Amino acid sequence: MINYRFPISAYAHRPLRQRGLTLVEVLVAVLVLSIGLLGLAALQGTSLQSSQAAYFRTQAINAAYEIADFTRANQAWALEHCLIPDMDTAKETVGSQLPGGQVSARFANEVNCSDGKIIIEVSWQEERLQDADGEEKIVFETRI
Repeated sequence: MINYRFPISAYAHRPLRQRGLTLVEVLVAVLVLSIGLLGLAALQGTSLQSSQAAYFRTQAINAAYEIADFTRANQAWALEHCLIPDMDTAKETVGSQLPGGQVSARFANEVNCSDGKIIIEVSWQEERLQDADGEEKIVFETRI
């Protein structure tokens, strides 16, 4: 029987192979992942704010177009009286669709409204956006 003996010192200088991850690597990976998830949450919040502001602006523009179209439909009465017809309904609609919504409409030349130019202003409260000063406003000018 042949007995081969290997000296222990031959294996002593070889490093053992590492298997798996160290605790530090796992903690760094969790930190990077959590920062990414916080960024996504912030992006989602900003997206919701912007979409709400766009919705309010769309409602305001639609209200202005509706007032202009209704005035065009009643053009003879509007030019005769130099008034925008049915503004009470428009004010009620804007007040229900927009937070703090207000609307005003008038002829540009209130003395002689025969040119048919009207100015419609719609305003509402906007406090969600960081750069908003509290009130947003659109001004719409058209001829009937």
